[in-house]
Amino acid sequence: LRHALAERAGGATLSTLSATGGTVLFPAAEVAATGVEHLVAEIGRAAHLSIAATVVEASITDIADAAERAHELLDIVQRLELPCGLYGFDELALEYQLTRPGPALAHLRALLAPLDGHPDLLATLRCHIAAGLNRRRTGKTLNLHPNTVDYRLRRIAELTGFHAHRYPDLWYLRSALVVHSVRPHRD
Repeated sequence: LRHALAERAGGATLSTLSATGGTVLFPAAEVAATGVEHLVAEIGRAAHLSIAATVVEASITDIADAAERAHELLDIVQRLELPCGLYGFDELALEYQLTRPGPALAHLRALLAPLDGHPDLLATLRCHIAAGLNRRRTGKTLNLHPNTVDYRLRRIAELTGFHAHRYPDLWYLRSALVVHSVRPHRD
């Protein structure tokens, strides 16, 4: 990865890399021509790796805060099990905000509390939302009959009071899942 980075991005980058990831600082002029997304894809191909990365732009004086925000965004990508690729604040603004401390965080966390003893229901809800609310695709992914998916969704509704097939309820369930995935324990 270091070799691919040096070869593609030149010597103007600063990086801290380990076996599990790292931070790379690119001067804006270095990536302006090809774009960060293209550069990350090239580095991944050269290193034969699938890369999940985040990008945050910052001035020199704001590098420390930007690096912290980038790591927070990457944590969200990993905890939500998003596909490899490049993510910016634009793609994760809602998820980022949902994980900030405050009364809404506690409220959203409490919505899924009735499912704490039912990991199969949490997995079904997460998969069903990821499958675009398609019960057949959810069943196929989880190796379940679509009727079992329906049963689990009804059980989720009984326990939480929120139905995954109603739009306002789905909004709350999806938001609560983000909070549960990114900040599963009480602060």
